[in-house]
Amino acid sequence: MKKAELFALKQDRDALLLALQRVGEFMIIPTEEDAQPTGQEDAQQALQQAENTLGFVSQFQEKRSFFAQRPELDLQSFLKEDPEALELEQEAKKIAEQLAAVRSERSTLAAQMEQLTPWLPLDIPLDRLTPTRYASFHTGSISAGAVDPVKQAVEEQGADLTLLAPGPEGLAALLTCLREEEHAVLEAAKAAGFVENTPPRVKGLAKDAYEAYQQQYREAQKLEEQLVAQAEELAGRKEKLELLYEQRKAQADRQAVSAWETAATFRLVGWVRSDRTEAVKKAVAEVTDACALSFTDPTEEDTPPTVTKNNWFVSQFETITDMFSRPTTREGIDPNPVMAPWYWLIFGLMMGDAGYGLVMAIAIFAFKKIKKPKGEFAKLINVLWYSSITTMFCGVLFGSYFGETWHPLLFSPLDAPVPMLIFSIIIGTLHIFSGMILKVVHDIKAGHFWDAMFDQVSWMVLITGLGLLFLPATAAVGKWMAIIGALVILCTAGRGNKGFGKVTGGFLGLYNITGYMSDILSYSRILALSLATGVIGMVMNLLAGMVQGSVIGFVFSLLIYLVGHVFNIAMGLLSAYVHDSRLQYIEFFSKCYEGGGYAFQPLSIDPKYIDVVTHRQSK
Repeated sequence: MKKAELFALKQDRDALLLALQRVGEFMIIPTEEDAQPTGQEDAQQALQQAENTLGFVSQFQEKRSFFAQRPELDLQSFLKEDPEALELEQEAKKIAEQLAAVRSERSTLAAQMEQLTPWLPLDIPLDRLTPTRYASFHTGSISAGAVDPVKQAVEEQGADLTLLAPGPEGLAALLTCLREEEHAVLEAAKAAGFVENTPPRVKGLAKDAYEAYQQQYREAQKLEEQLVAQAEELAGRKEKLELLYEQRKAQADRQAVSAWETAATFRLVGWVRSDRTEAVKKAVAEVTDACALSFTDPTEEDTPPTVTKNNWFVSQFETITDMFSRPTTREGIDPNPVMAPWYWLIFGLMMGDAGYGLVMAIAIFAFKKIKKPKGEFAKLINVLWYSSITTMFCGVLFGSYFGETWHPLLFSPLDAPVPMLIFSIIIGTLHIFSGMILKVVHDIKAGHFWDAMFDQVSWMVLITGLGLLFLPATAAVGKWMAIIGALVILCTAGRGNKGFGKVTGGFLGLYNITGYMSDILSYSRILALSLATGVIGMVMNLLAGMVQGSVIGFVFSLLIYLVGHVFNIAMGLLSAYVHDSRLQYIEFFSKCYEGGGYAFQPLSIDPKYIDVVTHRQSK
């Protein structure tokens, strides 16, 4: 990484930021002296409006075909403002507001009609239910179980109870009684289960008000249908709104850049890859020559972002490491060149079926061609695609073809689980040793030769010796290797401590053998996953074979084959991805790698809905 510093005139700021965004190689570092960017709030509001418009229109878009391609634009077309898109945005905003209002109106009308429903049988205007000279009226509701007790109580008091229609609160009812008996009647009715409440405040009969509301509801529904049709028509031109969103997103990213300023100049500080400085110089020179651009090496106080540079194969597996933590320049270790082949191999061992590997290869290749994934997701897809090769290879070794065993070149895990367990442990030991060797190389390059010997090589000697003890031909050699390794650890593990701590440190260091044994035994999951894949595939084949006694049974068996093996492949992919990653993160990285870096995220055009061709150099 190089630390870049750019001084330029404020009048060239927008053009320079656009040029830097276009080249996509300048990661801006905010500083305490930076002034708050002007126009940021307006740009964010415009972006939010475009996002809201897209969200609204997307509700009415037909489901996009799986085979649909992302539109592709050159940079000039991307930067050009489209007046039609602005008109569409305003039209969509207007429709959204009208649609929200009409839906709110419909909801209100529906609630009003629901409130009126229990009072529809009443042939007295609701606004006329007021006391007269001799009579009183009380409206309320009665639960289903209290109807008879309330009727009996009212009749005993010489009053009248008119039952209407059921509603949310119970059966609506009208209680009529003489005014001088009002208190006694009401008390008796309430004691029996009558709950007094007020009907909706409308003029005239309830059914007349209900019909008026119903007419308004139908009109609102018709208007809503018209607005939905207009929104669906807008959804057919959604691509223009997506482009508008991307343009505003790029503009908002530029407006969010803070810089140190004077009355006429500004300064930007950032990180640039050391092999991309010329591209940045060229982008700045195309805008103005009234500027000063310099590049310096990071100081000890700086913490630059990390960019790893590997070949086409290893670079795809960087996404696995990045999910754990990016490398740092201070640590000086990029585990990807060593980790990638191991991840590739272990994934294949866990799947271990040639038929499944072939299906993976074809399906993932088709997905890549149709969907053209980008960025980190594309790397992950490539990891799975590459792993289909090792899955086929290991399937041939184990003789596994869609759950059936046929002429294994090595052995079948289903028939020989113990040899497979031993094989898994050997693979695990070699995997852990490769991490320790990586640490040895790093320590030696850093000038810590004895640390490498005492902390890494001694453990490799001890573990190798313990393994050789199980073979009669090498037991004697293994014994001496184990003893030498243990003595070296015992004498050197506490070398950094003082006094008696040197002795206890040695014993505590030797106690770590339990951790190493636990790590090695973790690789038994290779056996477990290969057995699970094989057993499930075999069971599906048995189930399909059991129903193949007729034509209908044969057709049904094909369905069992299809569903069963697709399910097994999906579960196998998920399990292999998760457990393979775990082995890298816990067993492998713990021996050689800490990480702690952060990503290099330059100011760039990073569209979500379209592909912009910027003619940037290949990375």
